[in-house]
Amino acid sequence: MYELTVEREFSAAHMMRGHPGACARLHGHNYRVLLTVEGEELDETGILVDFADLRRVFDRILDDLDHRNLNELEPFTQVNPSSEHLARYLYGRAAEALDGVVRVSRVTVCESGTSCVTYREE
Repeated sequence: MYELTVEREFSAAHMMRGHPGACARLHGHNYRVLLTVEGEELDETGILVDFADLRRVFDRILDDLDHRNLNELEPFTQVNPSSEHLARYLYGRAAEALDGVVRVSRVTVCESGTSCVTYREE
């Protein structure tokens, strides 16, 4: 099994409805996100998927979030835009976009240099 990971960044604001602390106020993060895909079969050139193609797909997804207030975007009008929910959302979007190309293994979202969450499906 091969795993490939690309790392990207985007900036966005959010607030955590119902949070007892400062995160209930509007604030922003420079998010660092990692998309990991997996597969067993390499193509005729010896690669699973081209890194440039993977970055291009992930960038299109992240462009919808970049420099936005996440609370104003679906599904975050209904659920808090926590890093946990964001990781699951990005996993789903990437899995849909890459269906038939490679399988998404996991998505990691870091809202700071020391705080990250990973979402994967079993």
